[in-house]
Amino acid sequence: MLFLYILLCYCVRTFNVAHFPTWSEIRSAFPKADLSDKKGKYVSVITSLMTEFSWRFQDFSAVDIEIKLFVTPFMKNAEEVEEILQFELIEMQCEDSLKNQHQLLSLLDIYLSLEEAKFPLMRRYAKRMMSLLGSTYVCEQIFSLLMLNKGRLRTKMTNDHLCDVLRISTTKLTPDLLVNS
Repeated sequence: MLFLYILLCYCVRTFNVAHFPTWSEIRSAFPKADLSDKKGKYVSVITSLMTEFSWRFQDFSAVDIEIKLFVTPFMKNAEEVEEILQFELIEMQCEDSLKNQHQLLSLLDIYLSLEEAKFPLMRRYAKRMMSLLGSTYVCEQIFSLLMLNKGRLRTKMTNDHLCDVLRISTTKLTPDLLVNS
């Protein structure tokens, strides 16, 4: 990540627009425009974005090994994972049929194809990893909807009504309503 930051800042300072297509369009449209006074602003925006990115995703560095195991179970060294999963991981890696499926199927289908009796821990581990991002997304979606629906203009909304609004807003079900004519 540090390398990316250094590269982007270098590109801004030297006006190398290879990684900035919009900036390239602006320079083409206005070739005589002096953008040198904007360099500091752009560098500070990139710095701010990188800081925000690092802060938001700092939790991922703590689970980096677990994510790598989940995404590439056939390439992971069994000694690097939790002891409780080592035996099942070795069993998985030794099964040629699973290795072949890994090339053809999606990650979800690979873990669904694992036998419950033979790989109970790996299946439980996969379920936990699959729910990690989905639950975060749902939480952020609900908080956004909460802020939209319970703003200063709607302060008289009851908690029960707000709960109903959030339930309707976050469901994927389509209501089947009959219209009286």
